[in-house]
Amino acid sequence: MSELDSALGDGDFVVFNEKKTKVGFVRIKAMFEGIAYLDIHLLHDFADSPLQAVMSWLSEHYHLGKYYIQLLSNEQREIDCLARLGFTEEARLGKQLFVEGAYCDLLMMGSEDNRV
Repeated sequence: MSELDSALGDGDFVVFNEKKTKVGFVRIKAMFEGIAYLDIHLLHDFADSPLQAVMSWLSEHYHLGKYYIQLLSNEQREIDCLARLGFTEEARLGKQLFVEGAYCDLLMMGSEDNRV
């Protein structure tokens, strides 16, 4: 088992692109009644297709139709990727967390609700 494998738990995904390059991580924080709360961290721009593949797999196996992801306002790579996938900002908590010497907004981005 690699160091990465030992660090990952149930509900954690390493996301690779078609060239088998690691482009990010996805963690399932919670799932219930067709909704999933995810954490994502992207290592490269344009991880859209691999991230969409993870969400499609989750949707098929767990009958999910809505995704929520919390991000700091400075996580621009993730925000841009999610926007390209059709996510929108549904909530913003101003100056919520103190990170690297400054207060940052906490964003809640949500996907289109495909449960209806």
